[in-house]
Amino acid sequence: MDKISSLPDEVLVKAVSTSLLSKRREVLWMWLPKLEYRCSDFSVPQGQMLREFIDLNLPLHKALESLRLKFSHGAIGGIKPKYITLWVSIAVLLCVRELSLKLFSFANSQTKLPCNLYVSKSLVILKLEDDIFVSVHRMVCLPSLKTLSLRRVTYSCENSLHQLLSKCPVLEDLFVERDKIDNLEKLIVMVKSLQRLTLKMCSPCYLDGIMINTPLKYLEVTDHRLESDSEDENDSDSPIFSYSFEDMPKLEEAGFVLTFQNIKRYFGSITSVTRLSLCLGVYIEPALYSEGIVFNHLKHLKICSCDSSWSILLARLLKDSPNLREIEAYLIDYHPDRRVEFPNKWDSALNSVPRCLLSSVETFKWTEMYALQNQMDTATILFAPSYAADTVDVMIQELSLSSRGSKTCQLIFG
Repeated sequence: MDKISSLPDEVLVKAVSTSLLSKRREVLWMWLPKLEYRCSDFSVPQGQMLREFIDLNLPLHKALESLRLKFSHGAIGGIKPKYITLWVSIAVLLCVRELSLKLFSFANSQTKLPCNLYVSKSLVILKLEDDIFVSVHRMVCLPSLKTLSLRRVTYSCENSLHQLLSKCPVLEDLFVERDKIDNLEKLIVMVKSLQRLTLKMCSPCYLDGIMINTPLKYLEVTDHRLESDSEDENDSDSPIFSYSFEDMPKLEEAGFVLTFQNIKRYFGSITSVTRLSLCLGVYIEPALYSEGIVFNHLKHLKICSCDSSWSILLARLLKDSPNLREIEAYLIDYHPDRRVEFPNKWDSALNSVPRCLLSSVETFKWTEMYALQNQMDTATILFAPSYAADTVDVMIQELSLSSRGSKTCQLIFG
């Protein structure tokens, strides 16, 4: 009986069509540049069949460029972490350029990476996710690595990440996500070649601080950690918020989604941005950025309206962004229940009309709008789908009768 024919659909490589599973498969299989194996909720026999298939075919490849393994919620025994380690080692020996591992609750222990991975000369893209143990080899050197993604992995010690990054001389894109105690303490990113950095820290996630010293063009930070009320720095349950962001004169785009962290710790380092996206958990005056900071290059601003005081920051940014062209008020996807009325402190936050509203702003877009109490000069307004048609008609009529900044100004409703 042909074992390949008996394999379940989810374990077959999607890049291989039915026409390839013929008598010529032994030859054609060796020349496939990209392999992807994904399997979830598999039984022990299915895992054993898949393991035998990969064991037999992977070492025979002649032109392997990309290997992706995605296993989750499988029966223990069919595929063990040691097999993943072996396959990764073989892929490195075959000079693979892209390696992606996503291993979630498919075994009773984490998967360790082989030593030869840390000295690969061919690897350009490396993506690791979930149940993976990163133990950086002391001779680590990844001279070709340009993209690195580390999502919810566990490190062998607090210096593992810093040691790894220090040996990636051409790294351009870094993604680090943490959501548990992963043996990291201070998150240090010092890579001269880095252009894009994405950081995600969920709660619970304990971190002594963040230090970034690299000439970035793109920065995204999501931090959902809860600020402790404890004043005792020796309290192990109290996260210490220590930010150190060097100036980023080349930064073009930045986005921040923060919970209970103030923005003054790093706003002075991002004044060169042309695009800025914000969702903050603290909008009170002491948490805002310092007076005197001006965003001369900012042209596109997005701000989440999930808090009743979000207008305080918006008014501040309008005042300090003289060349702003586009403004968008929106709600992040996972904030569907935090809809609030348009700014309850708008008038008190602005003593005069900001310069950008008189000279440069071309578009104001407001999605998930629930009420309007003030005038807008240029606006595209999208109403929440839950609104009744008659309610929308009344709001459109009221808005249409509002005064305009100029005779050419138009309101567009969607």
